[in-house]
Amino acid sequence: MNHSAPSPWIPDTPATTGENRTRIFRIFRIFADFFWKTPKIRVYPRSIFQSKRYIFPLFALFILLVGCSEATPTAAPTHTPPTPTTTLPPTALPTHTAAPTATPTLVETAVLPEEGTTAVLQAGQWSAMVYHAGLGQIVLVNGGPERGKPADEPLELWGWDGAVWTLLDNSGPVWRNWAGVAYDSRHDVLVVHGGLQPEQLFDETWEWDGQTWVMHDGRAPDGREGAGMVYDSARGKVVLYGGAVAGPEIVGDTWEWDGQTWTQVASSGPPARFPAGTGYDPVRQQVVVYGGHDVRTSEEIPFFGDFWAWDGVEWREISLTEPNPGIRVATSFVFDPASAQLFMFGGADLEAFRTDLWGWDGAQWTLLSEDTGMPPRSGFNIVAYDAAREVYVLFGGVDRPGGVVVDETWEWDGEFWVCAAGCDE
Repeated sequence: MNHSAPSPWIPDTPATTGENRTRIFRIFRIFADFFWKTPKIRVYPRSIFQSKRYIFPLFALFILLVGCSEATPTAAPTHTPPTPTTTLPPTALPTHTAAPTATPTLVETAVLPEEGTTAVLQAGQWSAMVYHAGLGQIVLVNGGPERGKPADEPLELWGWDGAVWTLLDNSGPVWRNWAGVAYDSRHDVLVVHGGLQPEQLFDETWEWDGQTWVMHDGRAPDGREGAGMVYDSARGKVVLYGGAVAGPEIVGDTWEWDGQTWTQVASSGPPARFPAGTGYDPVRQQVVVYGGHDVRTSEEIPFFGDFWAWDGVEWREISLTEPNPGIRVATSFVFDPASAQLFMFGGADLEAFRTDLWGWDGAQWTLLSEDTGMPPRSGFNIVAYDAAREVYVLFGGVDRPGGVVVDETWEWDGEFWVCAAGCDE
């Protein structure tokens, strides 16, 4: 698909200071056009009234999601990834399978705090959490603040044991936001692909086995941010869908990682989007995608409320009946083993940050709670299930449009949310 206008929510890379100013002017010009003209806003699967009364909620959501787009240029990171190659368009058939480098790059020495000192966790703007079964705890892949952080500082991995966050590793790639993150239980490794800094879009794939980082660089998938990425335990593959690539352009391709190679497995399916809620349903053995948005022109920014499932062969759109969550951006999908449902926590729509909880049982969406007591948050995979302790953990995210990331850790036992760390007394 040929996108005639760049997404106002994706930083151009690279950019000079002047280009950053131009970018911000362009972004606000786009939204000024929304105010002064009647835009063609399409919401899937249901349309909203094409009215200017939606401009202010949309603008608030824009402020939230573009908070990372303007940054002071910093020095290039010590490690510079390979230059991304041309991305296969969503309508093209796959032409190759990318092989890893002959000798993967190994990085082994973490620079952890000295004995008697304590590392301080400062939440990144767009981080991600997964449960690491090998370690028996939640692992946070922490991003950066987007402003003022040196580009060559390392990506930090933190572990949560229910009481404190502990720095697990900082010896691998440089820090990045919006990276695809998944835990491969078959190989017992954390997989990280892509992501970006204000002046750099990354295309490498990294694996961390609990001690050592290994970097795999290949031609596919290209560098991208905000892709949905989960582990399909039935097929033993990490599945990556969509995201934003160089250009910038939002895409809708699907890739699988088997621990050695990436293979593009689909070029059609859900319309291109970013950032979509993405999860894995082990009962029905499906990867699911819900919501997100695209940017097609300066006047056409579709927000999605549709639902798709990937079975390892093809994508299928799941017809929605009432009730259902409606439009969602930057929501968190987590499988609940007790009820055998996929839970959707919060996220943002065109009106507000939501604190509701929805469950998907394979046939129907159910509103389990309009307000779980969860603090209003919007972020990228900011909720994860701690299987060892049987609780849900929320960390980071922003609490209001245009807000800064919140350094709070909350836990939910299925009934009550309790602040476990970082909250004011």
